Amino acid sequence: MTYVLQYVEHGRPVQKRVVAETTLVGRSPECDLIFSQPGISRRHCKITMDTAGAVIEDLNSKNGTLVNHVYIRKEELLPESIIQIGNLQIRYLWEEEQPPIQQQVVLSEEKPLHKEAGTIIRKVDDVLNAQYDDAPGMDLSRKEDDPQNKKIMPILVEVAKALLSVNSSQAIMDRVMDLIFEHLPADRGFLMLRDNLMSLEPRVVKHRYASKSDSIEISKTIAEMAVDQHLSILTTNAQVDPRFSAGESIRFLGIKSAMCVPLYNKDKAIGIIYLDCPTSSAQFSQTDLDMLTAMANFAAVGIEQAQLNEAIVRESRIRQRLERYQSPSIVNRILKNPTGEITGQFQLSAHERDVSVVFADIVGFTTMVEKMEPSRVALFLNEYFSTMTDIIFSYEGTLDKYIGDAIMAVFGAPNKMEDHPERAVSAALDMLKALEEVNKDRPEESRFAIRIGINTGKTIAGDIGSIKRMEYTVLGNTVNIASRLESSACSANQVVIGPETYKRVIHKFNCECLGSFKLKGLTGQTQVYRVLSKK
Repeated sequence: MTYVLQYVEHGRPVQKRVVAETTLVGRSPECDLIFSQPGISRRHCKITMDTAGAVIEDLNSKNGTLVNHVYIRKEELLPESIIQIGNLQIRYLWEEEQPPIQQQVVLSEEKPLHKEAGTIIRKVDDVLNAQYDDAPGMDLSRKEDDPQNKKIMPILVEVAKALLSVNSSQAIMDRVMDLIFEHLPADRGFLMLRDNLMSLEPRVVKHRYASKSDSIEISKTIAEMAVDQHLSILTTNAQVDPRFSAGESIRFLGIKSAMCVPLYNKDKAIGIIYLDCPTSSAQFSQTDLDMLTAMANFAAVGIEQAQLNEAIVRESRIRQRLERYQSPSIVNRILKNPTGEITGQFQLSAHERDVSVVFADIVGFTTMVEKMEPSRVALFLNEYFSTMTDIIFSYEGTLDKYIGDAIMAVFGAPNKMEDHPERAVSAALDMLKALEEVNKDRPEESRFAIRIGINTGKTIAGDIGSIKRMEYTVLGNTVNIASRLESSACSANQVVIGPETYKRVIHKFNCECLGSFKLKGLTGQTQVYRVLSKK
């Protein structure tokens, strides 16, 4: 087995074909793949492959290894997996999914297929209903008195057992093609799946004879008829049938016998399987067509189930991470937008992002709780944090962290939004309103106040930390200024904002200038504004 790694290096796309059993990745000259990007350790990770697939293992790297945005120790790689080491993203693909395999399968533009001598066209439902007593599917009840079924059914049982022994969708496709070549006299063949745009893409190409690895040409008409109309198609001795000459119907270039069937399950086709015999004297029969149709039916069930399981595992891992700091609506939106990482709509890896940062702190918290029992302090903070976090989530903000009695929230990352300054200020005003309601239910001596500081600007946003503990956060001077605004320039029950936030929200909120402040740790003066109300 070979695989391909795709990445961008020095501004240029790179496609690396890997055939070695073990590939060491890192900065060290001893590595098989050497990268110099920031955040990559000398011996960062290794990829090991066998006939079943590839496994990636982190080698105790400083910044960890991610697969599909999840930090891993050791993980099986699935086709289209995104590996991240440091700031470098690498796409893992089976070699069969790359342009080389796509070039091995040619869908020719030809005239429509007509049912003529030498050609058998059957509806898949008719084939499957002839083999099963009930509707097509995994039901193994059989018509015992049919000799053809007595031949096919043991093979289908073997296929079913094989599908239960493998987990990934790619492994299922490889195994199915192996079984097909064991039981049918094909010289070559391929399996194609529909992509998101409903185009057929090759996933497995197989040749019985290693030296015969030329491209396989099939009429696009045949492929589309099989997948769109759910038809199983067989042609025999096509090269000598005058009806299949270059000017008539479908042209099978030198093909003595060929079959094309849909990967069909529950009234839906997800792809096709094609077999032919260009070099041998073998001829496919109708029994072979029925067998291939049934095997493709079983394969479709297995592939769809494996793809569903893979999607559930990916979603579960991402959901567990996101739910710690995102509202349920944002989590669902991220999970429903698998291209968000690529388009920049949602991005979890470290990157530069324009955001608004909010710090909210309880005034005099230490004095307030010094005589309280620890359990009462915890109860108080839980109730307070729950109320304020719900407000942050209602404006689709991100809960960055709790720092003692303080809350740090971010608007504009990881979910991109153009109006993040307005959302941040609106959330802050609602937090003050909510505090009024909270204090109404408390004795006057135990009522409390909060301060809120907001700043807008560029930050580094993403998963930051070590392999043992990673957190999504934002870093940079924008964050420091937001914290200083809250602690140094804000009075009780006020919302103060920095100059950049002020520029972006002045058309929506009434504000007053509080003057210039010398904020701790910062050179120069910072103009500070208080938000009074919405306009």
